[in-house]
Amino acid sequence: DKRGITVQRCSAYRIDHNRLITASRSLKGARLGNFSYGPQELKLGDLSGNRFEIILRHVKGADEQSLAPVLEGIRRTGFINYYGMQRFGTQSISSHSVGIAVLKADWQAATDLILKPRPGDRKEVRKARQVWSEKKDASAALELMPQKAALAEYSVLQAFSRKGNENNAASAFAAVPRNLRLMYVHAYQSYIWNAATSQRLARFGIDGPVVGDLVIKAPGFGAKINGAPDAVPNGGEDSADVSSRIEPTLVTARNIKQFTIYDVVLPLPGWAVTYPEHEVKNVYIDLMRQDGLSPFGLGKHPLKEYKLAGAYRHMVIKPRDFEYEWMRYNDDALPLGRSDSDAIEGKHVPEGIEFGEHVALKLKFDLPSSAYATMLLRELMRQETAAGHQTKLSGNTGL
Repeated sequence: DKRGITVQRCSAYRIDHNRLITASRSLKGARLGNFSYGPQELKLGDLSGNRFEIILRHVKGADEQSLAPVLEGIRRTGFINYYGMQRFGTQSISSHSVGIAVLKADWQAATDLILKPRPGDRKEVRKARQVWSEKKDASAALELMPQKAALAEYSVLQAFSRKGNENNAASAFAAVPRNLRLMYVHAYQSYIWNAATSQRLARFGIDGPVVGDLVIKAPGFGAKINGAPDAVPNGGEDSADVSSRIEPTLVTARNIKQFTIYDVVLPLPGWAVTYPEHEVKNVYIDLMRQDGLSPFGLGKHPLKEYKLAGAYRHMVIKPRDFEYEWMRYNDDALPLGRSDSDAIEGKHVPEGIEFGEHVALKLKFDLPSSAYATMLLRELMRQETAAGHQTKLSGNTGL
């Protein structure tokens, strides 16, 4: 994302477009345009999907012929709708580990994990963590901790540093912004969903639904469920996770032919969802038992905001309008794609060089909201998509 050129649709309430044109002139690395007026603002849940154009440079170890079956397979069949690795954080202590402590109301463990030293930190953050680890001096650690780079850590240390609050872990965790606090528990739900999905596929395959599966008819892009785009469930999970208010259908021998693999859903654990009526139900129970939790106890948390209702998520996603193109090129510094901004400026679509030194693969496709393009890429590349691994690759290529 850091390297991407993105286009966002935004709404501004009662703002004349001329003011936005003026503001755009002072923006660095961004521009505003394509203005129009409408009767309503954009709201959470309005997004039906995202359009991606991704360029894979320095393609090695494969060619057009060997990758054609994989590319066509993605076009025809799609890919497993796993949550991407960015959902769990990019460091050695994952977000879902903190989520376990939160769901157990173990505030001391939660704050300890947030502040614990870890490899890969920038210099200032590493020093602040070290001070806290060795001296438990919140004020000294706070002076070293950069707020913008480590907001959760900064918030916890700031709360600890207040007079008389050094040992109040519950109060310190509560000082973390709400969206970050919920991110931890949602990461745990996503972790369990990914693991349960892997087990569902290992045991029953991907050919179609099996008796005992749960299904909700795949709505497609922009379709509305119960009168609204894929609803946001209690607790604010992603909009493409179908709301717990929508009851799934249990697949039986009588109705199995009415559904496809694209209708199969698995629950994100919570008090308001049901579970498959086959052995995958025990996968949820066993996985969460290892963490000291139960899928049937998530409505018993002492704090309301952590009483997770759960939701349903489709197991397999098929991208829409999937296209690909091979290109040869010489210069890594030159663009191989044309952004919307380039189109406005009248720039031509870059063309490949017939006998170029390097090979690139250009992909274009649409995904519904909450589906991860990194998971499509993993299906194609059979390679790790976590941020740390991608950073190493970038260093190797000089990008």
